[in-house]
Amino acid sequence: MVTRIGLDFGTANTVVAVWDADELHGRPIELAGLDLLRPGATGITQRVIPSVIAYAPQTGQRLVGAAVTPAMFDDHTYAVFQSTKSVITQRVRDIARRVGATKIHRRQAATDLLSDIIAATLLAVDDDTEIVATAPVEAFDSYRDWIVREVAAQVGLSRVRVVDEATAAAVGYSTKLKLGDTFLVFDFGAGTLDISVARIIDSSKDPGGAGVRVVAKAGADLGGDSIDLIVAEHLADRLRLPANDARRRNLLFGQLLRTVETAKVALTQLPEHTVSVTCQESGTTYETVLGRDTFEALLASNGVTERVKRVVQSALVRAAGMGHDAGDISSVFMVGGASLIPAVQRIVHSYFPPGMVHLDRPLEAVAAGAAGIAGGRELHDHIQHNYLIRHVDRTTGQYRFECIVPAGIEYPTHEPVKTLTIRAIRHGQHSLGLAVYEQAHATYRESSSELELIFDENGGARVNRISEEQQQEHSMLWLNENNPTFLDADPPGVAGEDRFRLDFRIDAQKRLIVSAFDIGQHRWVLTDRPVVRLS
Repeated sequence: MVTRIGLDFGTANTVVAVWDADELHGRPIELAGLDLLRPGATGITQRVIPSVIAYAPQTGQRLVGAAVTPAMFDDHTYAVFQSTKSVITQRVRDIARRVGATKIHRRQAATDLLSDIIAATLLAVDDDTEIVATAPVEAFDSYRDWIVREVAAQVGLSRVRVVDEATAAAVGYSTKLKLGDTFLVFDFGAGTLDISVARIIDSSKDPGGAGVRVVAKAGADLGGDSIDLIVAEHLADRLRLPANDARRRNLLFGQLLRTVETAKVALTQLPEHTVSVTCQESGTTYETVLGRDTFEALLASNGVTERVKRVVQSALVRAAGMGHDAGDISSVFMVGGASLIPAVQRIVHSYFPPGMVHLDRPLEAVAAGAAGIAGGRELHDHIQHNYLIRHVDRTTGQYRFECIVPAGIEYPTHEPVKTLTIRAIRHGQHSLGLAVYEQAHATYRESSSELELIFDENGGARVNRISEEQQQEHSMLWLNENNPTFLDADPPGVAGEDRFRLDFRIDAQKRLIVSAFDIGQHRWVLTDRPVVRLS
């Protein structure tokens, strides 16, 4: 018997779900000692594993999830790591932290954390398993490689599939809908905001009788952690945390971030919450009251509410461009912890009537969808980013970029998505190729956050502001930097003379493939050769 598992490793919480073939939905697995129940919508509790790991160098212990208690954060015999997913998605710098006689990078902490969760899952299931893990769209390739090459290898897992989080969320809610329904998933987690518009379609391959086609996506590098940073910066100034001792301030700021997260959750139900941090060395306590009015004013003044509105509008415009107007949407499902914030809910309700909007188990939906994909619910998706090649302009001699795969195209493609002719740039050239780039933020996502969280080697935290130039640098990713040439010219090429015609397609594995015709030799030299994987 094969057990189908969905795994959603989140910045704040991780959820493991199993596919129930009888009920046709994913449900969380109980992992005693690792998970706990957290409130979701009113009257609903959800089973999650806190995404934290603690090392105890004196005893050699490694604790994860609910086994890490709040007291351990301020206990110097433990080194606690949180928000480690942000390192994998490259939103946080990976500064090593001293743990006993060694140093541990946050990437290794993330690998240990997810490996331990998977190991506990395999013990709990005690069957042959098929695992579908989720990955953020904006860092899909690097994140998938990390799961397959590092996490799976560490735990001895031979079979794992990776899908993007936005699509998994759509599949997670698709079981509640009927054939032909168009719906929107609003996924606002700790790390990112992702919105998907999807439709239930016929699919003879799906045991449940229907598949899911994602028709539009939009997103932003904005999440609950971004909100915590904004509020913590405001409160740090109000509390007058010591400015002349960087080490002490960073430790206090790390405490403040955790306290602000607690306050953020409390303010979903209460009008105000007391925020308090204590310096472990001096014993000084800094305390203030954070009201919901102040909290929501900070969201507005720092552009959070406006950015959320822009992403919703972007998703609706993209869906309309694919033939699905806002009026066609029958249901809206809110996912992720930040969806519980009343100000965020009001934004969504301003676009859709309350009866259409559902806040049903927002922390579990992505893992449930991944379990559904593992269980056979069919998935129909499209390319989320623009992909470009870099070449030399024949007129100016300068580098320029040309799009070969536009965002929104469905795959696989039977006809070429682009046909190009390339030539040698010097006499006697043997190896030819193209540099392929992913335009990371130009279509699907808004530009990255202006704030960057940096954890220091002592476990403290500070905020760094990112310049517009740095954001631009992050917007283009050279995918085949280590292998840009894939054509062998025999005999060698002649400078300026057309040599190869290239036909680009996308296969069912979401890979850009190329077939190459040697113009000089009048023969095909490559057929459906994979170049890069797309997302």
